[in-house]
Amino acid sequence: MSEETVSVLIVEDEEPIRALLVYVLNPSFQCLTAETAGEAIALLDRMSFNIILADVGLPGMSGIELCRRAIEKSPATAVIIISGKGEVELVIEAIEAGAFDFILKPFDLSQVMDTVVQALNRDSIDRPSSRAREWLQAIRNEKSKLTA
Repeated sequence: MSEETVSVLIVEDEEPIRALLVYVLNPSFQCLTAETAGEAIALLDRMSFNIILADVGLPGMSGIELCRRAIEKSPATAVIIISGKGEVELVIEAIEAGAFDFILKPFDLSQVMDTVVQALNRDSIDRPSSRAREWLQAIRNEKSKLTA
């Protein structure tokens, strides 16, 4: 992919969701897809991506582990985790793994586009996103109140 092209890797095991994400993002970005984390790793071995959108529940390896590996291979890549489960521990794990942000299913398509644009415009040190950091801090505050 050329340096001017913004590349997005969509890693989602559900074909309708994968196709919808491509449909929404493809006019603005060059999108490639993978059905499994293994396919995504193979693509990451051959090329780099600006953004990775990864579902948490992938066959063989979680999207969070994929996030860790992708950032290890390419620290400049922003990984956005997508999940149907909004469990506090899952969100914390994703952000601590280096995810830029966490999007819950069902998602609003404009939210996906906004998050991708924010990830592209982020300062290279701004990982995770300010919204994700605020969310994580609020969760930690609530947990500390419950354990106090």
